[in-house]
Amino acid sequence: MQAATDVHLHFNPVRGDGYRVFERFHRAGGTGFVSPVLTLKSYRIRGFDRRSFERAFRLHLEGVRFGRLEYPLRGYASLGWHPAEVARLAEREPDRVMEVAETVCDLIERYHAEYDEVVAIGEVGHPHFPVREEVRRACHRVFLRFLELAKDLDLPVIYHGPRASKKHYMRLKEWLEGAGFDPERFVRHRASPDVGLARGVGVWPSVPASRRGVREAAESGDEFLLESDYLDDPTRPNAALPVRAVPKAARLLRLVDEDLVGRVMVENPERVFGVEFEPL
Repeated sequence: MQAATDVHLHFNPVRGDGYRVFERFHRAGGTGFVSPVLTLKSYRIRGFDRRSFERAFRLHLEGVRFGRLEYPLRGYASLGWHPAEVARLAEREPDRVMEVAETVCDLIERYHAEYDEVVAIGEVGHPHFPVREEVRRACHRVFLRFLELAKDLDLPVIYHGPRASKKHYMRLKEWLEGAGFDPERFVRHRASPDVGLARGVGVWPSVPASRRGVREAAESGDEFLLESDYLDDPTRPNAALPVRAVPKAARLLRLVDEDLVGRVMVENPERVFGVEFEPL
């Protein structure tokens, strides 16, 4: 069976197709996925208390577990606190931000021990839109706390941030070096197809699996991951790629270089996440 691993596949059991996303992914030819938890707002959960995050994380983890048990999929989860929501709280109640971050860290540690499906921390990072300097600093403190937790739990990080420019990657390098975090365990979500920018500082680019993106990434080498960033949100149908994007990309890679499929879809994600992605 041809491998097709999507390292950034969302599903939403509250507002979207929910568990049916896994059926659609499997039927399209998908064989493995990593699914980062969505924002609390995406689940129609208000507030940033412990119970809110518990509900969101449980919804997410039970769904991922269903996907891997119901279908022949290598399915895994990532837990974190999206920087857009960190920024939102920092604007309204800046004094609460680190307290909430500690609650999230405590829950990630708990669920990592309880669920084998938890293989990463993310999406975490910095907002992709302009914010006040005080908010940016608050988001950065939270980001550094998640790096510390990832080191403690020996988990990779899935990073969400501003546009992936050369200057941005140099900042990432400085931050990771300062935190003593291994860049080989760091995944840049929505990376540019010029994968040399990311690999030049040691981090892993997760490239959106558009036809153009796949071809450009393949021309830059074989050290990259592929994602759809499928949102499962009927109100934003064209905000990211469809659920079938990565299985289609696997077929395209096979035409470019048959050996690329195994490296990009199995070897690279196994190297980053430390779990199996060989098709079942």
